[in-house]
Amino acid sequence: MRIITRIVAFAFFFSLVLPLAGADDHSLHIVVIDPGHGGKDPGAVSRDRKTYEKNIALSIAKKLGEKIKAGYSDSVKVFYTRETDVFIPLQQRADIANAKHADLFISVHIDACRSASVSGHSVHVLGESSNSDRDVVGGNLDVCKRENSVILLEDDYSTKYQGFDPEDEASYIFMTLMQSAFYEQSIYFASLAERELCRGPLRAERGVQQHAFYVLWKTSMPSVLLELGFITNDQDLALLRTEKGRDQIAERVYQAFRVYKKNYDDSMNVLSMNK
Repeated sequence: MRIITRIVAFAFFFSLVLPLAGADDHSLHIVVIDPGHGGKDPGAVSRDRKTYEKNIALSIAKKLGEKIKAGYSDSVKVFYTRETDVFIPLQQRADIANAKHADLFISVHIDACRSASVSGHSVHVLGESSNSDRDVVGGNLDVCKRENSVILLEDDYSTKYQGFDPEDEASYIFMTLMQSAFYEQSIYFASLAERELCRGPLRAERGVQQHAFYVLWKTSMPSVLLELGFITNDQDLALLRTEKGRDQIAERVYQAFRVYKKNYDDSMNVLSMNK
């Protein structure tokens, strides 16, 4: 039943998008990968202050991009919101994806927690709290504030972000009203990524969650934000510090991309033939 539901969702989604496309080939062609943080914004920091989220996220993002390029050298273009240690505003990250007319947006992050025992991975899409008994902010405000707080590093952020305040709960409530037309496909890719990530090396599963992340709100395509391990957990950190560990994580996300692209392309081709 879940497979049928996904197929129906794909068909409905692409029936809306297809008439807007001008090219004969409607396959997934463009991916924008967004390494979180950068430059003056280090993101989460390890307890020994030696490892920054911005560097690990960039490494995994590049590895993922290279895998996609190698696997689809003739059919998929990969762009990054940053390729070096530079500060990129959240709005600009979304603008890059929109300007490239991306078919998929993947934002790469590393998590953190006050408790050193918390570990594992999670996948996030824009939306209300995953727990139906809580609102979008309930239990998740610290995570949202941390990922959105980079806005405060920008000049005149209140004007640039149209009054959005990363420290104000009301801003997150407003964000829940701005649901993306690409919600179903974001959920689908998120579920594929979660399934693959559960195969290791980060085996602690934290599930697919819905959060009010600004960078997801402003992108005009299916979008996910990945939290790939906890920089505050000794076991996760040891893995993330190794080239092999980061490559294994990137490989899991790449395998999710392969399945997603196949279903995306199949759905688009069926709709093209029926036009």
